[in-house]
Amino acid sequence: MDWFFKIVRIAGVNFPVAASLVQMQAEIDSVAMVNRLNKFEDPISYLHEDIPKLAKIIYKNLQVNDSINLDFPDDFYIKYSRPLAALESSGFISKNSVLGSRIPLGINLIDASFIMYMCNLAEDPQKMTEIIDIVDRCEVGLWLDGSQLKDSLGLPKYVVRAIFEIYQAKGYGILSRTIGSCQYLCNA
Repeated sequence: MDWFFKIVRIAGVNFPVAASLVQMQAEIDSVAMVNRLNKFEDPISYLHEDIPKLAKIIYKNLQVNDSINLDFPDDFYIKYSRPLAALESSGFISKNSVLGSRIPLGINLIDASFIMYMCNLAEDPQKMTEIIDIVDRCEVGLWLDGSQLKDSLGLPKYVVRAIFEIYQAKGYGILSRTIGSCQYLCNA
C-alpha cells in the first residue's frame, strides 16, 4: 500500500483524483503522527485501551485503603484481565496469585511512576502541586515526614512515598528504609 501512496504523491495535483488522495494521505499521516506522539508522551495508557479507566479504579482503592497491596472482587480481575496483564508484564504491578487459580488474590503497586500516573488521572492537581513543591524546595539535610504530609495534604501515604522514591532515584535524597516509615532526607 505504501507504493500506492508514493505514486499518488508524485502524481499530485496533475490529476484531479490524485489531488484528493494526496489530501487524504496527509490527513492519515497527521493522525498517525499524533498517535505516535501521544504514545511517546503517555506510554502507560497505550499498553491497553482500558488502562486509564482501570487506573482510576485502582487509585480509588489506594485512597480508601492507603496500601499498595490491594484486593478487588473476582469479577474485577476477570473484567480487567488484559490491562492487568499488560501492567504486570511492564513491571507496574505484581499479582498475588494462587497456584491453580487464574484469579489473583490481589495486586501490588510496585512502581512509583505508575502511582504518579494514577495521580495524574484521579488526584486533585492542587494537592499534587503542593507536595511536589514541598519536596522540591526541601533544604539539604532536612527530613520530611511522609505521615505528616499525608495528614496535612490529604494524600495517601503511598503517594507521598512514591514521590520520595522518584526523588531518591534522581539522587536528590534518601528514603528511609525503616519498616513502616515514610521519611525522606534531602541531599541535594
